Amino acid sequence: MVTAGELYVLTATVMALVALAAAIPVLRDIARDGRERLREGPASPVDDGDDETEGVRCPHCGTVNEVGYAYCEDCSQAL
Repeated sequence: MVTAGELYVLTATVMALVALAAAIPVLRDIARDGRERLREGPASPVDDGDDETEGVRCPHCGTVNEVGYAYCEDCSQAL
């Protein structure tokens, strides 16, 4: 017969394994994105000739951000 403690441990183990299985693809994508960013290098400043458009263009949404920003003002993605 299975005790309540054994059932609890079994349930917790199964839930931990399911969470790990769900996290592996996310962690793999994070590592892949980090390698691509290292290969591409930092975002380069944009200068279209206007003083208002000087900054770093977001690769995700195209918004021009002020120089020195680490995240986009519009979409909050890393620059």
